Amino acid sequence: MKETAIHRAKWIRDNGTKAVMEIVKYPRLLDTPGMDFSILNPDSASKLTENWVPVFKDMILQFASREKQALHLLSNLETMSADHQSDIALLVLPVVLPTSAYKIGRKMFRPTFIETRKAFIDIQPIGTNMAEYLRSKGTIEFPYVLMLGDNQCFQAFVILNGEALEQETLLAAVDVCFKAFYVFDIIYPKQCSPVWQFLQTVVFGLLGDETPSIRILRVFISAAKQ
Repeated sequence: MKETAIHRAKWIRDNGTKAVMEIVKYPRLLDTPGMDFSILNPDSASKLTENWVPVFKDMILQFASREKQALHLLSNLETMSADHQSDIALLVLPVVLPTSAYKIGRKMFRPTFIETRKAFIDIQPIGTNMAEYLRSKGTIEFPYVLMLGDNQCFQAFVILNGEALEQETLLAAVDVCFKAFYVFDIIYPKQCSPVWQFLQTVVFGLLGDETPSIRILRVFISAAKQ
């Protein structure tokens, strides 16, 4: 199984695949992107799901309390369950890890918080018609998380190659989504690339680029651990 996973990873990287819609040689990977990740990166596979709540959640929430855009998400935090706080910590990542301006054609573009968050986690109301939702979105070239609910997750999905893969929790959806990026060697979307880069380098402990905002957050987390 390990040899097969290594062969798939080599094929994906050798063929320069950067968008999930281009994966046709190994379609079954769309169902279980975490399996190959676990085989190829056994020491990192469970780092997000095991460490997010006990290690990162409180520090992310504390860091986010400095940002005005996060305050509406942080109200009544002390009355929330640990799982609810975990969801909020994920939702504030686009606030504490903003995206720098980048070029689209000849113009510079800086995504808003909402645009950044939607590229990371798209929030839709409970009862959303999934068939209509997926039809309206078409096939987006990068995976992302869909959360049904308000500030609290009722259902969570990974949207991958036009399909909705339901997960038990929002954290599990983010975990699977990250592993899809990594296994398929997909470039992170510019709107929310610092969020995924933070998860890659700081949480999963994998090599990767870090923006200044990631380095600042890393230092804050390291200091808080001491």
